[in-house]
Amino acid sequence: MKANELFHSKEREGMHFHSRKRSRAGIAGFILSMAGTVFFLVLCIVSAGVKGEAGVVIGALGLLVMLLCGIAFRLSLKGLKEHDVYTKLPFAGLLVSGGLFVLLFCLYVLGIQI
Repeated sequence: MKANELFHSKEREGMHFHSRKRSRAGIAGFILSMAGTVFFLVLCIVSAGVKGEAGVVIGALGLLVMLLCGIAFRLSLKGLKEHDVYTKLPFAGLLVSGGLFVLLFCLYVLGIQI
């Protein structure tokens, strides 16, 4: 098997390996992390609209977004552990969902203290 049969060079995209594939778990984790980010921003806008007095419902929805980020983190990690897959989307999903989870957890702890 020749080297040019295993991969071919593209000008903009670098090397393309034919045996690699996109991880379904990694893509799902990335999509869920983006959805969690959008939901978090919507909750922030709603909470800012009522000057921080949004109530228990918005707080409960924030916990659900934190759960969604935990699931997205797990799926992204699973996608990274797969063999011969592209890692850009799972890694981005891992960073976004992990960061958002930590942020929501800190907000939750601050909310308990007040």
